[in-house]
Amino acid sequence: MKVTSAILASLLLASVSQLALAEEDPTVAVVNGVELKKSTLQFYALERRQSNEESSLPIERLTDDIVNMQLLKEQAFKKKLDKTPGFEARMEFINLSMLSQVAMIDYLDNNPISEDIIKKEYDDKIGQMKMTELKASHILVKEEATAKEVIAKLNKGGKFADLAKEYSTGPSGPKGGELGWFTPQRMVPEFSKAVLAMKDNEYTKQPVQTQFGWHIILRTGQREGTPPTFEEVKPSIVATLEQEHIQKYINELRKGAKVEINRGNIAK
Repeated sequence: MKVTSAILASLLLASVSQLALAEEDPTVAVVNGVELKKSTLQFYALERRQSNEESSLPIERLTDDIVNMQLLKEQAFKKKLDKTPGFEARMEFINLSMLSQVAMIDYLDNNPISEDIIKKEYDDKIGQMKMTELKASHILVKEEATAKEVIAKLNKGGKFADLAKEYSTGPSGPKGGELGWFTPQRMVPEFSKAVLAMKDNEYTKQPVQTQFGWHIILRTGQREGTPPTFEEVKPSIVATLEQEHIQKYINELRKGAKVEINRGNIAK
């Protein structure tokens, strides 16, 4: 099992919910004698936010939703839908997923990554890093033939910005193709390699192909940048370290476990 940043994000939401459950849990609605608690409402609101749905819905709307869900749940019980093989299999997975998340939260809570380790990670990989920033404009087109046509016009004295406005399909086209300052790591490798190989005020004499199409690139500057501050990148460092931390924990669990995988059944 590889722990991803998406899983860590869901762990964060789950931990927030646990904090809510630790407090008083009042009843927000009663449906046919069944009390719906505030914690249920909070879990639902977090689920909506996590799935990129509307996170700004009024609390009354969210409360109506869980009331409707309870009514539908009652109908499912009346029809014994909870006894179907498909439902039982899905509940088994939900149980597996939620308990594994709780176990990871518990591990991180009891084995936190110290501030010193986080700071050392920053110093080793970011704080002392020399950063080159480049400045460029580009014209993005779909076909190589069109790119060569643009280069021919540049060779005849055409203005790069004007041609970008006329030909470029990228979002920077209306601005004359200007991309501003960027680090090479921010761009796809083919693009960065081409910019690094040029001098200021040079444009590519051959089109550069990337996953986005064909580029004509004009390099306009280079400077030494400063790395981001510790506070700016701390959340991403913590997320990466926690991911590695949990992965090591899972690897140790696998070493001590007896695991048999029936690969023949997987393919069925």
